[in-house]
Amino acid sequence: MKKRIFAIIFAIGISVSINAGQTSAQSGAFRVDVPFAFTANNKTLPAGTYIVGPASDSRIVWKLRSGQDEPEMFLLARSLSSPDKAGDVRLTFRRYGERNFLIGFRSSSYQIALPTSASERDVRRTWNDVAKNDPEIVEAISAKL
Repeated sequence: MKKRIFAIIFAIGISVSINAGQTSAQSGAFRVDVPFAFTANNKTLPAGTYIVGPASDSRIVWKLRSGQDEPEMFLLARSLSSPDKAGDVRLTFRRYGERNFLIGFRSSSYQIALPTSASERDVRRTWNDVAKNDPEIVEAISAKL
């Protein structure tokens, strides 16, 4: 009888610790409506609602997923710092004409810069030859989950 009670208590303890780890990794997630198609990790995503959150407690890897049944996309942070100012949580994009590339985002606690993708580097070469000006920076402001 004592072994059975110990096994039940042990199983409950393991379950609680696993769920606590998942909850802490999910804290800091936010939802944002992006009104235009954009590219992240060399993949073009449609306009829509997206959820961004840390994939781990280290906050070096982040998850990006749409509100639909699409698979999650993982984003590797190039740099991680404290936000330079308090304000809205937002995604930041670099716009070349009609092409938008996710370049970073700001949560309430972190400012994350993403590496430049190969597809953005290709567009940038053409853009500099044709437009002769810098691309526009646009932001999508989020609603906290």
